[in-house]
Amino acid sequence: MNFDFELADIVDYLRENLFAVVAVAIIGLLLVGYLIFAIRTLLPRWQQRTDLATASATVEAAFQARTTQQQAAAGQLGTQIEAAQAEFRELANRFLTEAQAAAFLDGLYDSAAETAVSIVDLQAQTVAQGAAAAGEKPVYDTRQFRLVVEGNLRQLNQFVGRIEQTAVPGINLKNLVITEGGNEAAAVLTLDLLLYTSPFSTGESVAELPDPLATPAATQIPVPQPSATPLASPTSDVTALIRQLDDPWTAENWPEVIRLIQEIRQLSPNETGMTEKLYAARVNYGYRLAELGDTAAAAQQFEQALAIFPQGTEAEAGLQSLFAPTATPTPEATIYVVQRGDTLFSIARRFGSTVEAVKSANGLVGNNITPGQQLIIP
Repeated sequence: MNFDFELADIVDYLRENLFAVVAVAIIGLLLVGYLIFAIRTLLPRWQQRTDLATASATVEAAFQARTTQQQAAAGQLGTQIEAAQAEFRELANRFLTEAQAAAFLDGLYDSAAETAVSIVDLQAQTVAQGAAAAGEKPVYDTRQFRLVVEGNLRQLNQFVGRIEQTAVPGINLKNLVITEGGNEAAAVLTLDLLLYTSPFSTGESVAELPDPLATPAATQIPVPQPSATPLASPTSDVTALIRQLDDPWTAENWPEVIRLIQEIRQLSPNETGMTEKLYAARVNYGYRLAELGDTAAAAQQFEQALAIFPQGTEAEAGLQSLFAPTATPTPEATIYVVQRGDTLFSIARRFGSTVEAVKSANGLVGNNITPGQQLIIP
């Protein structure tokens, strides 16, 4: 074989087709470069993308499972919260509302009138209350009253029977004792009434509080027949008691005022103005006790005033003042000592103030003031 000829032919061919040969060589180099780039760059990145997609799918599956668990736990927690709230409402509604407590106390006088017994005394007793944060009232209040009633044994039993008709969880009777005197008409009933109230109670569970005035047919009291001895007129007794109110009211002898009003309400439950006067007397007595430092007794008076008028702003303000921090007197306030002949109007006009402003600054409900009394003039 003649290699020289073939090599010469090849060289001639390449010389004649130089551009085509160069183009083919460049294309070959490009193909080799793309192949190397794919092997060294694209394939690892593709593998990395595949690994990331797999990891992402795993994380998403775990997230879905976690979300499902949290939703199930939230549903259980919501159910537990609803059950706890329902239990709390049920427990709270075992207590009386303020209005129900006031209605029960008023009903005692009506029951006494129906059974022909006399309520000699109905006084609030100091009871230790549950702990509460500063500035807050307890979740529930316990109010204890000592009740003393006079009458014969049959009438006292009927009176107790009417009270027992109101046997709901918020009312409790303790220490019931009937003491017989020298004759049947001199029997005395003493008992302690405990009323449990709560600001969270709606009163639904005791909304149908039995009427303590309801008298069973078998125990109806016969109507007294006229006797030869004329009976004292209740109207005249009430009128005399109303006249007796003036002196202790002027002297600010609030315990005596409260006793007289309770006696008036016993004889005449619907006597005009007595409810308002009883409320004012208890508020004034509460402020007097607060000034003397007897916080517990003052709170009892304010709470009994709220039992009469649940929306009473004066009693509510007095009750809050017992739990609120002591206010620092402002430099603008003036202390004035009441002189004989002074009135709230004359004092307010002298200092350029108003009667309502002076009453509000001093927690006064009425317009009564006494010589020597110190007033804050705003």
